Amino acid sequence: MNNRNAYIIYIINCIVFIALETVAISMVSRSSVVQRSEFMKAASSVSNTLSGATGSVTGYFSLGRVNNRLAQENTALRMENDRLRAALEQTVCADSIVTDDSLLFDYIPASVVSNSTDRLHNIIIINKGRRDGVKEDMGVITDRGIVGYVLSAGERYSKVSSMLDIDNMASAIHRRSNTFGVLQWNGEHPGEVILHDIPVHTEIFEGDTVVSSGYSLIYPAGLPVGTVSGKELRDGINYDITVSLFEDFSKLRHVYVAVRKDIDQLLELIGDTDEGGEER
Repeated sequence: MNNRNAYIIYIINCIVFIALETVAISMVSRSSVVQRSEFMKAASSVSNTLSGATGSVTGYFSLGRVNNRLAQENTALRMENDRLRAALEQTVCADSIVTDDSLLFDYIPASVVSNSTDRLHNIIIINKGRRDGVKEDMGVITDRGIVGYVLSAGERYSKVSSMLDIDNMASAIHRRSNTFGVLQWNGEHPGEVILHDIPVHTEIFEGDTVVSSGYSLIYPAGLPVGTVSGKELRDGINYDITVSLFEDFSKLRHVYVAVRKDIDQLLELIGDTDEGGEER
């Protein structure tokens, strides 16, 4: 009972104190022009500070919407890029019409939830799954390279076999010579992969560009991968080319799942014989 009375007295004192402070500030602010001016400056400063803080909080919570909008815009730009490439390839037919149906891939933007770069078999988790149209064995890319392929797709999330997996292989082309080989990580530096099986007669220079070949069922053609930073003769007949990746896997945040439209027809023709470690 005593505690309750003390609490009530405390509340009354606080109310009285606030009321007196309000009256005092009002009297001071009205007593002279100088004091009124100083009071208004102080009030304005507090108001600006609160407005700035509110704006920062609002901006922070709107970042998700901004990122989603940018992802959609990037997807549209990628589709337009594919459309223009298809148009160039079909210029031999003067009456050809390039439509969305003529494009090989659609793209699903996704964010990286989890990622590793320090293992022999690195895994990436993305925030898109079956409900978004993601399926096993779909390619995962960025504008700066091949990321990997979908190992398993859950309802909302998917597991991706990273290109930084010693068993993961992809077809790529040394652009200067238009010679293709097999791209594979050797388990050493996360910023480099090896392009195998390039014939010894091929002219190779540091800085040459390596791109995806398009021979794969799951990756678009012409996707930039990296640049040549070294070469080593193997078995006297082929070069192993060291490729410095454009994509920094340690900073991977946003990716695209590449959805090939005619994949079911192709698999019916060639048979789905992909196994772990097979070139993709």
